[in-house]
Amino acid sequence: MFKFLVIAAIVVIGLIFVVRRFGRARVEPQPTRPSPPLIAGNSGTVTAEVDGQEIDIDPSVMADIRALLAAGNKIEAIKRAREATGLGLTEAKQFVESLDRLRK
Repeated sequence: MFKFLVIAAIVVIGLIFVVRRFGRARVEPQPTRPSPPLIAGNSGTVTAEVDGQEIDIDPSVMADIRALLAAGNKIEAIKRAREATGLGLTEAKQFVESLDRLRK
């Protein structure tokens, strides 16, 4: 009976070791996207580069987006960026998040 308990304890300890060693999911760090370059244009517009395409944005729209971000309304800022630029949801979200990172 004692031999059985010792063998069972060794098996349990071995299983615990194997689970702790190999049972963890590997977490890959998410790559960060660089902030889009913003360039003030001659006509007062702001040019932003999003996914390789340059987009001209009216300064009042940029002020609206920045005000929405400052107020904590990221979703509204994304909606405003989409309707002003014609970007897709993903591109507008990345654009607004990069503006938010620049703000902080």
